[in-house]
Amino acid sequence: MYAKKALSVVASLALAEQALGFNAHRHMHEDKRAYKVDIVTHWVTVTVVDGESVPASTPTPAPAAPQPEVPEVQYTPTTTSTSIVVVPTPTPVIAAPSTTLLTSVAPKASSQAPVIEQAAVAVASTPASSVKVATASSSSVSTGGKRGIAYNDATKVNPFFSGACKECSWAYNWDSSDNGLSVTGANFVPMLWGPIDIHTARWTENADAAISKGSTHILSFNECDMPSQCNLDAGSAAAAHVKYVNPYAGKVKIGAPAITNSNIAGQGLDWLKSWVSACDTAGCSYDFCVTHWYSPSDAASTLFDHIKSVHEICGGKPVWLTEFAPFGSSEQVTSFVQTNIPKLDSLEYLERYSYFMASDGVLNSGSGLSALGQAYASA
Repeated sequence: MYAKKALSVVASLALAEQALGFNAHRHMHEDKRAYKVDIVTHWVTVTVVDGESVPASTPTPAPAAPQPEVPEVQYTPTTTSTSIVVVPTPTPVIAAPSTTLLTSVAPKASSQAPVIEQAAVAVASTPASSVKVATASSSSVSTGGKRGIAYNDATKVNPFFSGACKECSWAYNWDSSDNGLSVTGANFVPMLWGPIDIHTARWTENADAAISKGSTHILSFNECDMPSQCNLDAGSAAAAHVKYVNPYAGKVKIGAPAITNSNIAGQGLDWLKSWVSACDTAGCSYDFCVTHWYSPSDAASTLFDHIKSVHEICGGKPVWLTEFAPFGSSEQVTSFVQTNIPKLDSLEYLERYSYFMASDGVLNSGSGLSALGQAYASA
């Protein structure tokens, strides 16, 4: 009589976790996508008769991990400024950077202006608003509209103000110094990137100098809602705003700290609500609110929804969109700009906007403009 023995063989398979990271930012905005890993344990019961060898177990392989869909064009700014965050189409759900964007950007300990690395945004390889500034810029009077230029290298601003962009009127670089901006017609807007020594030590001198040259607006902190950027809770940001920015109330128009369009709890609109509430107690002076937007090119409606929400949270104050860019192919991005810039121009409570950003491979090509830059300038 043969005795039967039951043997259990365990086979386990693990899928490697993948992370997909972006940065722009001006600025570095990271977009890391988390993937769930399922460990599949396959139990096989084998019946063996005395005297027979135990057959080798053949575990059933787990299905291959699905590859994440990656936008054809990845927009990854690295900056001492702003975050890029990607949201799944079509909803504007934005992945938190470890972290937008997009930016490991704690500023380096130096007195240099924040540097924003060129973002990898696809552009074609081939080459009016009522908001008008009445005072002189760093070099002359600005006569354009809402459109502005976000830059790191001041020479990249020049082509826009050499007749290409009749609606362009202002420029900024995430710093309080204009970094050599001297083009006629561009009103420089100083920013206090964050209340840290490298910036506050130069803030008053630089802001005063800019105002004496004709600057009419100043910007408060950059993306305090994002860990890779200013990274401050709303209460601390309100107190710092009162200390460093309030002194300019009545001299120029003041912007609130810029936020992202992240919908992670505590970021984006959530952070702005907390800041406005904290300012009710702290007594912040601010004349307009500031936001950023990065999402797929087919989610344009979320841009306008986001701007409207900022306008409402800030009690009906005007809004500045100081960074924005869609993700997509060069054709999709160019089409987005051509279609939506006129809508931004006609949006009454949007006071100013600037695309991210003036640099080679994005809005510029050598000493001139890229196809995308031409579309932005002429839309």
